[in-house]
Amino acid sequence: MLEGLERYLIYFPTRVRQDAPTPRLAVASVVEEVWIEGADGVRMHGIYAGREDAFADLLFFHGNAGNLYDRLDNVALLVQAGFNVLIMDYRGYGKSEGVPSERALYDDGLLAYRYLTEQRRVDPSRLVLFGRSLGCTVVIELATQHPAGALILESAFTTAQDLARVHYGWLPGALLRSLTHEFDSLSKVPRLRAPVLYVHGDVDTIVPIQMGRRLYEATPEPKEWYEIRGAGHNDTLFVGGAAYIRRLVEFVRKHVGA
Repeated sequence: MLEGLERYLIYFPTRVRQDAPTPRLAVASVVEEVWIEGADGVRMHGIYAGREDAFADLLFFHGNAGNLYDRLDNVALLVQAGFNVLIMDYRGYGKSEGVPSERALYDDGLLAYRYLTEQRRVDPSRLVLFGRSLGCTVVIELATQHPAGALILESAFTTAQDLARVHYGWLPGALLRSLTHEFDSLSKVPRLRAPVLYVHGDVDTIVPIQMGRRLYEATPEPKEWYEIRGAGHNDTLFVGGAAYIRRLVEFVRKHVGA
């Protein structure tokens, strides 16, 4: 019962018809639908958008609401900036099958990583792992176990318990302490070895900026902090504008070889 309640409070997916057409992205030379099957037979859906002159490859893990189709404008800007991009939907999101959970998100993140490094032959040294909000937990878990050229963590939170206290502080303390979803990024970031760029809006009311700072301070060098003035949780791209994209590109070019 508790696990079901947690799913209800954590995940806000929207579904997409299986016959929905492959989206068109004018800035990409190739746009392909990707299907990755887990060991349990559950299939996850993604979109790969690439360009012939890309300077790096980027694996995009989105937040806890909607689906990847809601992020295609963001994907298009990243492709326009010079990246090949793979964005995946978690289980239960978009066209993906199954039911989301912390363990499932981590396992599926590894499947997406292996798809790029093994099937598309992407060198890990030029691979950027990019997470937003919930997606940061997947990036952090993945990066503690596998190499990457750089990490971008946007609107990241410390632990599920910390976030639950912010939004569900009215729940009994014993219930908060018994959460089955831990998403304990704070204990993991000291083990990161790739360069990290933290991005956070200074008026984020969903994930307070103090959480991002705590993660940043616990992360070893090399690391950078990028605070977007006037940005909340879901509008960093729009408030940051061209300067936001420019900062991401500058960071990646500094650490990822052509």
